[in-house]
Amino acid sequence: MVKILAVILLVLMLAVGRDRGLQAFLTILMNVGILAAVLYAITLGISPLPVSAIAGMLLTVLILFYQNGYNLKTKVAFAVILAVEIILFLIGMILCCKGHAGGYSEVKINLDDGLFLDGNVGLSMLQVEIAVILLSLLGAIKDAAVAVTSAVYEVHENNPSLLPSQLFGSGLKIGREILATTMNTLFFACVGESLLLFNIICYWGYSFGYILNSKALFQVLLYTGIAAIGCIAAIPLAAIAMAMTLKRRDGTGAPPRGQHTEGEA
Repeated sequence: MVKILAVILLVLMLAVGRDRGLQAFLTILMNVGILAAVLYAITLGISPLPVSAIAGMLLTVLILFYQNGYNLKTKVAFAVILAVEIILFLIGMILCCKGHAGGYSEVKINLDDGLFLDGNVGLSMLQVEIAVILLSLLGAIKDAAVAVTSAVYEVHENNPSLLPSQLFGSGLKIGREILATTMNTLFFACVGESLLLFNIICYWGYSFGYILNSKALFQVLLYTGIAAIGCIAAIPLAAIAMAMTLKRRDGTGAPPRGQHTEGEA
């Protein structure tokens, strides 16, 4: 069944995207390969944090530069993603440590399947939790950063006389347009992922106060909250970074308006 779905996906991507569709499909396959390598490395006993950090770097490079091209927009977006990831790594580490977010929640551990699991896995579940947060951030932050840098770049190409502050304002305005849809995407992803958990909570009749103070709810909100913070932070950072980069490029003898370097068309 998985093979059939993969073939259908490939055919549709080729029909709609042609060469770019094939490139996107190959990117997905390479992403799957990198994530499989991460899981294998962790099962060998390697610390999850450095493995996830290297994997996150590879995934970002692959998605940005292989799929979208090596150009000014993707270079600025890459720098913004790295900055946001570092900031959120520190925030996530503090929240995970203070909230003891690693491992199974009290709801999952009391299920029949959880009773037969061996707790001696030889891994730091706190590091696993932080690694999951870092890897889950990439998609949402990448979309926000690339959307803003691309939009600011196009605004500058059509209005090269705009000041950096005006370009920054344009980037923020465009970011506000995509922010609502991004937040809704994160919300529905959170609800869809936690639907079975909520069903279990309702089935066993946990009280509302117990749910509010549960580790299960904290883990769900932790993923969604940090991803939302990352998207919000990426928008102004991408806007100001792109505006300053464009003006600095114009001041150093860069190609004039209408003359794009290779990969920036």
